[in-house]
Parts: sequence; structure tokens; C-alpha cells
Amino acid sequence: MFKDTIVLVTGAASGIGQEIARQFVEEGATVVGADLNEKNLQETSDRFGDRFIAKLCDISKGDQIRDLCKYIEGEFERLDVLVNNAGAGHLQDPEEIEEEDFYFNYDILLKGPVLLVKHLAPLLRKSANPSVINIASIAARINAGKHIMYATAKAALEKFTQHLTKDLPGIRFNCILPGVIDTPILKNYGEENLPAIFELGASKVPCGRVGTTADIANCVLFVCSDKATYINGASIVIDGGHMQAGDWGL
Repeated sequence: MFKDTIVLVTGAASGIGQEIARQFVEEGATVVGADLNEKNLQETSDRFGDRFIAKLCDISKGDQIRDLCKYIEGEFERLDVLVNNAGAGHLQDPEEIEEEDFYFNYDILLKGPVLLVKHLAPLLRKSANPSVINIASIAARINAGKHIMYATAKAALEKFTQHLTKDLPGIRFNCILPGVIDTPILKNYGEENLPAIFELGASKVPCGRVGTTADIANCVLFVCSDKATYINGASIVIDGGHMQAGDWGL
């Protein structure tokens, strides 16, 4: 489906980004996988083969983003798909937030995608079906405790996506909002709490389970495909019905 397609996935060394990269490679694409975890990135490259090109990059750093974009321009002269997936977050009480906490969240979750779109828009315009997917979160729409910095940054990313649709016509921009997904980020809640999280997922999520990385990747590949060329400016919630159920105790 994606033969000869050039894809950039950030946060490609684990979790959702790794599964998105794997599926694109499996479908024939060449994937530039960017991540700051060198060990995981190398292991991912070893598993996925020659069509996965590992690039060490901290997307909170503007100079590293520029270098990554220059590489893609020099190597491929175009880009077909950009997946802004890299993410991180800390659970914090508002009264405990320090200035560096603000920048930690917003530099990764918002500044990185903003600069990647800025530098890569000319390369995306050279594609026959250019597509940008921003991975936000249902945290952007609900008010879970101590999620304030992560949630507001993700809300800004969704709004950024909507503006791009109007401001950069000819490139499709869509946003995906995952619910609770089985990824390494769940360890932020404490590894000792993971069994309880999965039990809560089974009881509070109408689909009866915590989501998988494949649940997100399956949608990403569809939205980027030739079967979805009229899907533009959409925000797609993938949470098993969790948000609609109104019980956000996870």
C-alpha cells in the first residue's frame, strides 16, 4: 500500500511510534524513525531492517530538528507522511509546577511538531498525497487530576492541527487522540500500579480493555492512505469509548 512512500515518525523507538513505523515498513514504506533513546532506536532498526532509517534526534531542540529535516531533504527530496508522535509527560499538582516543567511539556509536545511542520512543509508539497498526523490525547478534552501541563499541551496540538488545515492547503492534517494505551508511558503511574490500571481498563472502558499500539497505528495508516484523501482537519478519538463513558479514573 505504501511502496515508495517516505515517512518520518518521531518517537519511533517505542510504544505507538514504534508500531506505526513497523506497519509502514511492513506495507513497503521507507521510514525515518527519530528518537532520543539511542539504545531502543538501534534495537528497533535491527528488528525492522533496511527500510527503517534510525535518526537520533531530540525534538525539543530546534537545531536537531533542522538537521533532521536537512537529512530528509538531501536524501529523499520529498516527504509523504509526517507523524508527530514523540511525547512525554509528568503528573503534577499545579502548585508544584516549575518553569522547567512548562518547557519540558510544551517543547516536546508542541514546539517540536510546530518546527517540524515549518521545515518540512516544502518537502510535503512535493508529495502526491502529503499527510501529517499529530498524536494528541483524550487528555486534551477531559480534566483528569494532575494532568494539567500534559493536557494543555495536547489541547494546543489539536488546535494547531485545525489551523494547519486552513493555513497550509494541499497538505492533509489530522489529529488522533488516543485513550489509555499499553505503552511504556503508563509506567509514569508507577510499575506497581500497572495491574490495577489494566483492571480498571477492563471495567471502565466500554470496549472492556486498555488499548494497544496497533489500535492507533491501524488508524494512522488508513488516514495516510489513498483511501482517505478527503479526510482533512479531523480529530479522531481512539479510546474504546472511555471518554464518552465519563469515567476517567485511569
